[in-house]
Amino acid sequence: MILPVGIGLLLAIALAGVMIDPVQDKRQFTAFLFIRQDLAPAILIALLCRFGLSIGPQTRIGWMDRLAQRPWVIALALALFCWAGHHWLLRGYDLTRDEQMANFDAMMFAQGRLFWPIAPAWRPIAEALNQFFMLPIADRQAWVSSYLPINAAARALIGMSGDPGLTSPLFTGVGALALWRIADRLWPGDVAARTVALLLYAGSSQVVIQGMTAHAMAGHLALNLLWLLLFLRGRWSHAGAILIGFLATGLHQPLFHPLFVFPILAGLLLQRRWPLALLYGAAYAVIGLFWLAWPNLIAQWAGGPMEALSSTGDRLSYADRIFDMLAGFGPVSLWLMAMNLLRFIAWQHLLLLPLAAAGVGLAWRAPLVRPLMAGVVLHIMLVGLLLAFQGHGWGYRYLHGLIGSLCLLAAQGWIALRGHWPGTRLWAWGNGATFLLLLPLHMAMAAWLTLPYAQISAQIDAMPADIVIVDDGAVAFGSDLVVNRPDLSNRPIRLLGGNMTVAQVATLCRDHRVAFVGSTQLQPIRRILDAEPVEEQRFRRLRSVCTPSRP
Repeated sequence: MILPVGIGLLLAIALAGVMIDPVQDKRQFTAFLFIRQDLAPAILIALLCRFGLSIGPQTRIGWMDRLAQRPWVIALALALFCWAGHHWLLRGYDLTRDEQMANFDAMMFAQGRLFWPIAPAWRPIAEALNQFFMLPIADRQAWVSSYLPINAAARALIGMSGDPGLTSPLFTGVGALALWRIADRLWPGDVAARTVALLLYAGSSQVVIQGMTAHAMAGHLALNLLWLLLFLRGRWSHAGAILIGFLATGLHQPLFHPLFVFPILAGLLLQRRWPLALLYGAAYAVIGLFWLAWPNLIAQWAGGPMEALSSTGDRLSYADRIFDMLAGFGPVSLWLMAMNLLRFIAWQHLLLLPLAAAGVGLAWRAPLVRPLMAGVVLHIMLVGLLLAFQGHGWGYRYLHGLIGSLCLLAAQGWIALRGHWPGTRLWAWGNGATFLLLLPLHMAMAAWLTLPYAQISAQIDAMPADIVIVDDGAVAFGSDLVVNRPDLSNRPIRLLGGNMTVAQVATLCRDHRVAFVGSTQLQPIRRILDAEPVEEQRFRRLRSVCTPSRP
């Protein structure tokens, strides 16, 4: 009863927030996604948790036994499906600035650089080149990413030997195999439990669609599971776990992986395994200090001096960023997190949450149940406190690295409920509805939101101009249409209209072919995200000084 009541409470908080703060533009983007994508599945899962518990007993399921002999088939199918989806479903387009930065950094790393100098001629208008998520180097003399480098480095490495779009699909496949091996170690000989964990993983729309993107989240999930596998193996595998911990902490932000491992390592103290606890404590202290110092190191190498705060709000110090996030915590964070959690629930296998809840409730003393659950709770508390608004995300990406934990808890729930729930029929219907209805529906939702941006971006690329100035205030997330290569070799170069002055535009028009993308060209985005345009008259003034140059 607790689970459906909890989901009902989240639904009540989310709906109250929507009524108080109506959905109308990108400032309510979380509510926009909740109403259009997550409300109905969340209600369905709540009803399933409340009324699906009386379905008949389990019997042996033959296809699960056959699948258990070939776990690599699921891993390979996932990787290929995510790779195909990246190019076919999402058109190979990086919708969000986070994804764009991963590939932007990968381009620099592939050339053997950690930063890239900006040509002096472009520095006066460097903000218009889009400096979001760049470190605030004085005079904007170089591109210096504010993200940690491992996700981008992986994309650079795979891109040098093939397609960088393979990176997240490969992470997704590796995560599936690691999950299988962990389940085999926890429940040796229990074929059904291992297969349940793998099917719940593969049935997560969040796992599949995030695996099609350049986000670092597929890497977080895979590396967390690899770390856990090595940790459980013991002996010399602890050295491998520490190496994975170094990579996972530096993937893109330094917070997520330590939150995953902290409850597990705390268990070493409770077990009085002092030498191993000391080893991991010292290792993670060094890892943490290294990655926390990384932005300052790169900024110094790029040729300082550094500003405390850029015009886009990016800070150099992680401490400063955390204080800024804490200052933003308020009542609105409560209903944002309610919608985030409902989105996370709605983008998983239909039976994941009920089985995971059973694993926690009925097998509380089983190995790893408490530390895995503690990791989930820690993540929810910290992201709710620091950064309740996730922006774009297929599912709730800030919990992505914990999906493997929930799959293991669910497999534990399957064992605890064996012979009682879910019955053979419910298990078959749950898988059918997940793979044949929910996953295709979520794929359609992802394409629906991505394609207008991808099509407009392709149209910009085809414009016969040297420079295109985009009215980034005309639509929601309009600034994400402005992305350039580090060396500015792309044509046309894209600029943010909101960061340009009339004098700067007039100067550009004297020497370059300049085109403009305003509200008319951006109308396809307005049809799905009806954000009120801002500063339209200002953009028209910019355009008017360059009228003869427009193609």
